[in-house]
Amino acid sequence: MKKIISLLLLMTLLAGCSNVNAEQSSKAELRTVGVETVEANGYGDVLTVSGNIVPTQTVKASFKIPGVLYNVVVSEGESVVVGQTLATLDKVDYNIQLKGAQAVKSTAQAQTNAAIAQRQAATAQREAATAQKEAAAIDIETAQLQLDTEIPTKIEQAKAQYDLTKTSYDRVKELYEQGIASQSQFDEISAKLTVDQNTYQQALDAKSIAESKIKSAQSQLSAAEAQISMTTAQIDMTAAQVSASNAQVEASDAQVDAARTNLQDTVLTSPINGVVLQKVSEAGETISAGYPVVAIGDITDVWAEIGVTDDVVNKIQKGQQAEVYVYGLNQTFIGVVDEINSLADTTTRTFPVKIRIDNAEGILKPGMICRAEIAMDNVESIFVPIDSVIHFAEGSAVFLLNEDNTVTKTTVTTGEITGDRIQIYSGLQSGDNIVVKGQFTLHDGDTVQIEEMKK
Repeated sequence: MKKIISLLLLMTLLAGCSNVNAEQSSKAELRTVGVETVEANGYGDVLTVSGNIVPTQTVKASFKIPGVLYNVVVSEGESVVVGQTLATLDKVDYNIQLKGAQAVKSTAQAQTNAAIAQRQAATAQREAATAQKEAAAIDIETAQLQLDTEIPTKIEQAKAQYDLTKTSYDRVKELYEQGIASQSQFDEISAKLTVDQNTYQQALDAKSIAESKIKSAQSQLSAAEAQISMTTAQIDMTAAQVSASNAQVEASDAQVDAARTNLQDTVLTSPINGVVLQKVSEAGETISAGYPVVAIGDITDVWAEIGVTDDVVNKIQKGQQAEVYVYGLNQTFIGVVDEINSLADTTTRTFPVKIRIDNAEGILKPGMICRAEIAMDNVESIFVPIDSVIHFAEGSAVFLLNEDNTVTKTTVTTGEITGDRIQIYSGLQSGDNIVVKGQFTLHDGDTVQIEEMKK
């Protein structure tokens, strides 16, 4: 019995010692952690977006006409000015076209000159015929006037004189035959009769001559009128020929101008001041009109081109200042927001924004990678120590201290990093206590003892 009682006492003592050791061990296993109370403070958000440098103006220079590319006289990276030759086409075919057009023009001009000469000759002939017609009309009028007035009077006078002289002659003759009149008297009256008879005959002949003149003048008048009619028709015909030839000359002029323009267009010149970004085509290639040969960019000013999401695009203002860091130069440039596109890119679903940067020194090259920082509106935001955020496979998290001194692993969404603190977009709110020291050895639900509370 004594042995049994002794054994029970021993077991009780051993159990008591075991409980004391368990309590001491539990106290020893509590994690000591530092905590901090979360507060939301005013924060000037900065939008940071990567992009690249592009020219403010890019032109893909091309020929207006098709042909075989003879030569590209500029190199990539070379500076060019307005009007500088960039490339040329083979001119052989266009020289032939110009000569052909010029030959057509010469032929048309010769036809015009010939038609003009014909018209001038016909005009001269018509003028001569008109003068002939007028002269014939005058002759008719003069002869008719003589027939109507002068000649009848002369005939009457001459006939009267002749009749008078004939009567005298007959009386003198009778007297002469009777021996009364002398030979001289008879000869005198005979001579006078002959003269008066001739005068009378001349008066009659004048009438015939006048009538013949009228007939001849009428024939000349008819011939002149026929000549006038014929030459008028010739003039009208040559005028039509001149008009047609002039139309051919004008058409050939247009062909010559077009051929000359095409020949001039075999030389491609730079439309802007800039830098050759790319040679798209090479000598020997057959290219069509409008196909790019050389790409030129104006880099006096350049754009830092970035893409922003729809939640911030309306917070950016045109003219707003931005800082652009260029990785290749390890240098930061100050620019201003120049363009904000209202249409999102269909691939990235971001809105293109262009920041204009002065590049007078020409050190910024298209294609350089950059990072743009644009100050956004001041907002309330939570920042916590970077080390308090632990990155798990399922995402980032912090340990939230509960009122019973246990901790809960809470998933958070992080944002910008400023110094040694990181922005929390979601998962925490002002007043929460989070573990900022000793968090890496914690597990969800652990009980901890607090070393320090930071407010």
